[in-house]
Amino acid sequence: MLYYQLQMDIFWTSMLGYLHAFAVASANGITAEQFLPYASATLSSLPTFVKFYTPRLDAGKHPGEVDRLAMGVANVEHVVHTTEDAGIDIALPSAVLDIFKRGVEMGHAGDSFISLIEIFMKSSDVRS
Repeated sequence: MLYYQLQMDIFWTSMLGYLHAFAVASANGITAEQFLPYASATLSSLPTFVKFYTPRLDAGKHPGEVDRLAMGVANVEHVVHTTEDAGIDIALPSAVLDIFKRGVEMGHAGDSFISLIEIFMKSSDVRS
């Protein structure tokens, strides 16, 4: 049962990202059919990233030699601005940006985005 819930965690957060991105696309005159190859390309790239980061997560290492959290902050800020400019609800990318910024505040700006695992693992930071 736990593995099912873990899979649902990935599924629903991924699908929300897809729906949100489509809302921005639609606000810019892009149909779901036109967006499909781009969404599919991004989603189909995820297994490669998961495979790459898995040994780093198991080792508890998150060096910034491939990606840096500070880079991710800048990228997600662009997503928030693009979303806002399109007149679409910014709650989802803003939540992502908040998590990224918390990682930077913890001193991980130069580390990989997987350093955010430290935020998720801190039960005292649970927000309701």
